[in-house]
Amino acid sequence: MEKGESKEEIYNRAKNQHATLDRRLNMLLHKPYLTEEEETEVKVLKKKKLYFKDIMERVNEELKKGEKD
Repeated sequence: MEKGESKEEIYNRAKNQHATLDRRLNMLLHKPYLTEEEETEVKVLKKKKLYFKDIMERVNEELKKGEKD
């Protein structure tokens, strides 16, 4: 997260990263056979997707809290 970014910008950047990772992951998972490197990439992609999903959820909760105040 860069200093000076709004919560919406952080959310949108995380959402875009998540979508990009999801496309690559789906491309790999539709292959009939994965190499060892591709299997490792799948694991890394899944972890990165979770990381960005966590950011999105955290920012979303912060935005909801802001609306209640």
